[in-house]
Amino acid sequence: MSTHLKLSRTLKGLPLLFQIFGIACFLMVIIAAYALVIDMFREARIFFYIGLTGILILSLIILGTSNRNLKETGVSQLFSLILSFFFLPLFLAFPTWIILPNLNWMDAYLDMVGAFTTTGLPVFEKEVLSQPIHLWRALVAWFGGGLIWIAAFVILMPVNFGGFEVFHNNKNSPNSNRKLTLDERSTTLVKVSQKVIPVYLGLTFTLWGCLTGLGTDGYTSFIRALSVISTSGISGPKKFELDGAGFFGELVIVIFLFIALSSNILKSLFKQIRLKNILYDKEIRFGLSIIIAVTLLFSFKQLTQSFYQTEINESLGSVIELIWGNFFTIFSFLTTNGYVSGFWRLSSSSTDLSYTIIILMGLCLFGGGVATTAGGIKLLRISILFKAFSNETGKLLHPSSIVSKNNLMKNLEISVFMAWIFFMLFMVSIATLTIFLAVFEMSFEDALLLSVACLTTAGPIIEIMGLDKFLISELSVVSKMALIFGMVLGRLEILVVLSLITFGFKKA
Repeated sequence: MSTHLKLSRTLKGLPLLFQIFGIACFLMVIIAAYALVIDMFREARIFFYIGLTGILILSLIILGTSNRNLKETGVSQLFSLILSFFFLPLFLAFPTWIILPNLNWMDAYLDMVGAFTTTGLPVFEKEVLSQPIHLWRALVAWFGGGLIWIAAFVILMPVNFGGFEVFHNNKNSPNSNRKLTLDERSTTLVKVSQKVIPVYLGLTFTLWGCLTGLGTDGYTSFIRALSVISTSGISGPKKFELDGAGFFGELVIVIFLFIALSSNILKSLFKQIRLKNILYDKEIRFGLSIIIAVTLLFSFKQLTQSFYQTEINESLGSVIELIWGNFFTIFSFLTTNGYVSGFWRLSSSSTDLSYTIIILMGLCLFGGGVATTAGGIKLLRISILFKAFSNETGKLLHPSSIVSKNNLMKNLEISVFMAWIFFMLFMVSIATLTIFLAVFEMSFEDALLLSVACLTTAGPIIEIMGLDKFLISELSVVSKMALIFGMVLGRLEILVVLSLITFGFKKA
């Protein structure tokens, strides 16, 4: 018993990067066990040997640092988080690289970065991948989503990043001016993990059970559950439209996607806030307003077309299916999950496809809630900017009005300033990545779509555009590295990376 406690304390005392590495090795053993069950012995051996090698490397690291007291500061934890998204996929890509014949190493690395950042960028054709690799991609994305949940409350909240910077001067905010000591950081990481991990696991297995009970086979429904909770949009070997769960399966997925609209839903599971107060949450109300407005726009546009009118005159059910298909797809893209409803109807005309892609790209840019697995600019920042826009418009309409200066207005001004900085940095990042890709080897439209997909962690959007399946794999190494940097930047957010760069210059 004492040996077990000593090992537990040793693992808790390791830097965050090595803790993440240890969990990744354990996940490989899980995939090896699954491959063994379905009689895919070669894949089972590869996953098991690589996972065992990783555990051996971690054991040597523990042995080499056993006489040192490794306590991370806030900056060190941020560095560990960033390094994990760059270097851990190098290790995670080994099974795919070895199993698939004649596979370029850079493609395997790009695929694992896309999975770990919950982007779900489709690098390979689905028919090429075996069942263990499909499950491995979804499991890596699920692991990356859980890591973001924990990092949001342990690392980003204390330093006011990841969307929390808009609360920086709010005295009522629980994370206002909160500075953690080295011991408190280690204790907080353990406490938050003990709360988040059971909830994360419970939500995943609950969704898995619901989808399986509604008619989806167990393997596919498990991949769906992993992808929905992590908002990666990885669908596995089968397309989402061919899911056997049908309408009720999509309804269940929508319910679980609400977690990506606001972190307050997660807090309500911890009983930190009342469930009834969630309806007054800014992010949820603003997100639902966008979803309903865009759904009405799509539905009205389709109902006015003669092709849809011919079908709708036959039954009222087709109208409901049309509206639901729009609602589900829009909800999925706003949360940067990227699933397309089985009832979604997309016209083949280039005009309709163009405005559809533009709107879906806009939804991905908006993104989900703060401290969630969704990407994008985040709804809270957009709502703050919209409120500031309304206030400035009111001043133009009523220039003689006098606005009282109170603490709430001061907090709003600073929140608007931080939200505007992030918005502009995000737009500059998209422009830079788009220009970089367009200059080298692709059209401007494809480059823009890939940039938005990477920076908003919404990789499945490129499948709707109908891009060439071999487009990503045929890119140069430089372009692939740019996509990797864009996905990590979009996952960790620009302010986090800039803060570390500024800190490095100050130290220098």
